[in-house]
Amino acid sequence: MTAPTFSFFLLHPKYWLTWFSLGLMALIAQLPYSWQILLGKILGRVAYRIARRRRHIAQRNIELCFPEKSPHEREQLVKEHFITNGITLFEMCMAWFMPSPRLQKLFVIKGQEHWDALKAEGKGALIIGLHFNTLEIANVPVSSLFDLHTSYRAHNNPVFDLVQHRRRQRNNPKSEAINRYDMRGMIRVLKRGDWLWYAPDQDYGRKVSEFVPWFGIPAATLAATPRLLKIAKVPVVGLSYRRLPGYKGYEIEFKPALEGLPSGDDYQDLVKLNQYIERCVRDNPTEYLWVHRRFKTRPEGQPTLY
Repeated sequence: MTAPTFSFFLLHPKYWLTWFSLGLMALIAQLPYSWQILLGKILGRVAYRIARRRRHIAQRNIELCFPEKSPHEREQLVKEHFITNGITLFEMCMAWFMPSPRLQKLFVIKGQEHWDALKAEGKGALIIGLHFNTLEIANVPVSSLFDLHTSYRAHNNPVFDLVQHRRRQRNNPKSEAINRYDMRGMIRVLKRGDWLWYAPDQDYGRKVSEFVPWFGIPAATLAATPRLLKIAKVPVVGLSYRRLPGYKGYEIEFKPALEGLPSGDDYQDLVKLNQYIERCVRDNPTEYLWVHRRFKTRPEGQPTLY
């Protein structure tokens, strides 16, 4: 994918508000970390009250995925999730604009030996990175340690897209953003021995998906993942991230390769991947992106779940 570039067209008055917002983000990133966490919590509590549509989506997702929890437990999880979403906005400011030496002090790394072993072998790898709301800030230490390319969807606002791309690359200029539908581009970087961050945990629609159980519910799941593995002939490895207790920073955990993938049975491979994703979500449900309509696409003849 061609990287976005600056042009004078981006200085048009219709983008002034975007430039102002990005400048404000850069200023916010200089605040003490504890202040940003506090402001994020306040923002999350406000969003829980006023973002009714997103709150309904989160409530419905959590109701579907955790039927064993009581209504009170599920609603408490929704409230905590909105607080973490509020913090995410400030984490984006930090990830893009906080000075790197200050930012790097916030991370605790676990399991790096798994990835170091792959790196020593010179193997490419497909990295399963999920949509937890610490995703943006977790990219900082990972891209600093490894040349990690990412599957990417261009933002509709070209100014935001340009700044997003450049600020993500500040930690490692070698990283490359690849359109999430560019299968050839993904295969190319994997076959040359590079690593690709890839998130197959969202609903991308019926045309590119197969219905596979997730939390016991048929969910539209990217069908291309097993084919990508078979063609590129690379292992699948996991990556998880979470906030430390008391908001003292972040834990990044590099996981070992998932065994038995690809198996030759594409459907069973998708089942195994969804089971892995489900385990990760159950391990850290508060920080998962519940405001996404994961069950938006339904099998033929089934009613909407929202």
